[in-house]
Amino acid sequence: MIQPLENILSELQEQEETQEVFAVINLETATEASRRIAYFEERKAEIDAITEKQIAPFLEKIEKIKAWGEESKKEFIEKQAHYSNQLEMYLREEVKKQVEAGKKVKKSIKLPYGFISLKKQQPEFVRDEKVLMDYAKANNYVKYTESIDWATIKKQAVVQGDMLVDEDGVIIPGIQVVERDEKFEIKLDTK
Repeated sequence: MIQPLENILSELQEQEETQEVFAVINLETATEASRRIAYFEERKAEIDAITEKQIAPFLEKIEKIKAWGEESKKEFIEKQAHYSNQLEMYLREEVKKQVEAGKKVKKSIKLPYGFISLKKQQPEFVRDEKVLMDYAKANNYVKYTESIDWATIKKQAVVQGDMLVDEDGVIIPGIQVVERDEKFEIKLDTK
């Protein structure tokens, strides 16, 4: 049920007043804040569940409509393919006649509803990757991408102030260590 705007505004006003008054100052208020956060998480999960439940029938209808559309187009796709094949055979026959007659070959025809043509294509390359890689390595046709092994650097180095130093005591150039505050995290018991 949709609430009237006045009720929503009133609730928001109360929440703002509650948020302004509430402060975490001891274990009891920390527990209360945690309880409220858990409550808000539960409410958000309920809303997500309701949203998904409400959307589901529409998604099913959308899929049904899409399937209907694809099925309905099949007849026209098949007919279109038939006429396309007929046009291609006609154009290829015309080109063949031009070649046999010794005329300059014209590989396109302008029609009232479009244009048909035969275009030269690049060849398709079917590759055996293993055999090709052996050839490429032997003839220096392999690209190598350099990247920093950051995990190994971090394992073998230590932080000293704002610098990273390797095992030999050498400062590693190009790195500035910036200390950060501890990250705050809330883990709720979902039982």
